Parts: sequence; C-alpha cells; structure tokens
Amino acid sequence: MPVHYVPPIKVTSQRLILDNEKLRRANAKVTTGVAYKYGDLLTLSAANVLTHATDESTWDVICGQDVTVAEATIKATDKIEIPIYFGGVFNLEAVTLNGTLLAVTKYDAARAKATKNNIELSKV
Repeated sequence: MPVHYVPPIKVTSQRLILDNEKLRRANAKVTTGVAYKYGDLLTLSAANVLTHATDESTWDVICGQDVTVAEATIKATDKIEIPIYFGGVFNLEAVTLNGTLLAVTKYDAARAKATKNNIELSKV
C-alpha cells in the first residue's frame, strides 16, 4: 500500500470576542451595495445605518456578521438589520477596516477610540 504524506499546514485565526460576559450587542441597518466583514470597525449614523469607518480613529461599533454586497442590498431593501457590538472585550489583532486587519502602527489610535466608545481592544 502506498504511503501518502500530508504536509503540515498552519492555520492562523484570531478570536474576535475575548469575554462573552461583557459583550453588548444591538442591531443596525446596512447600506445597499456594501459588503461587511465580521470584526469590521463601523460608524453608526443617527438613522441607525452602518458605514465603514474611514480610519482606525473614526469608528463607533464592531460588525457582528459577514454580509456580501448582494445580501446587503436585500437586507437594506427589506430593512433587515445585522448584529453589531457596542461593548465588550475584543481582540485588537482581529478587528478590521473594510475587511483588512489593522497595521500595528494603527493599534494605538484604534484603542484610544475604543476607550471613548466603552469598548476594550486587548492585545492577546
């Protein structure tokens, strides 16, 4: 019988939520034609509508669900909201800006804004 060698693989993933007991959730509307990723830093309008933060210091909440462009269009049309996090302890190395992990040089600004938002961004 031939021997099959399976090379080792390395899977890297970062857990976003670090403390379920302190977690605070709500729901908000999405924007038509915009994709959202779990862990994205988002801004929340007075109309309870989410948009992507322009940078690491201009966000309000953290996205709680992946949403494709097609799904966002359907959700926006039907006024279906998605979960967002507005309190709790989160992994700084797992939050993203429009699907891209933050650069290490952006951590301080993101953490400062998190403190103002009553959210804790911890480095694990």
